[in-house]
Amino acid sequence: MRTTRAHGVILAVVVLGAAAVRAEDRCSAKGSMGGKAFAMTHCAAAVYDGQKSVSLWFSEKPIPADEIETFHISSYPKNRDADNKPRTTLALGFCQGEGKAAASPGAVKTVEFDLTDASNPMLSQTWLFDFPKDKDLKFEKLSGEVKPGGKLTGRATGKKKRDDGMLYDWQIDFDVTLPARAAGGGMGCGS
Repeated sequence: MRTTRAHGVILAVVVLGAAAVRAEDRCSAKGSMGGKAFAMTHCAAAVYDGQKSVSLWFSEKPIPADEIETFHISSYPKNRDADNKPRTTLALGFCQGEGKAAASPGAVKTVEFDLTDASNPMLSQTWLFDFPKDKDLKFEKLSGEVKPGGKLTGRATGKKKRDDGMLYDWQIDFDVTLPARAAGGGMGCGS
């Protein structure tokens, strides 16, 4: 009986400990897409490609634990929920320069930016930014280590017009711990 109770206490501590680690992640993505405001406070992070790329997934609604685990493996965010309803999401993936484990604004070379609106797919937008050439997106701060289990903190801001004149702007803040294991897929950074 004591052994069973002890195992139950240990299991509870492990589960609560895992929840506490996840609760430490803080994130916010806010702005507007074509004049429509968005605000997202739920996120997940993944690391891939020899520990050179990071993918961040932001959502207006909580992301189920099983989808977070899948994201840790694939680096691919789901734009639809379990009931196949569209989600408003923002995906931000970036590549560090070769051999740069320490994160810094100057180390970022490429950024994939994808914004999806649940109620109006015509507002959804994807851009690829190359640094230092592109100026529409800026990492105001970025620190930590791009490696499994690494801690990453940053802020990315930007403003860009689509070809049709619609304006998009964003402020993305994150303070996350990367998963302990690298993803099996994700944003390739080349050599």
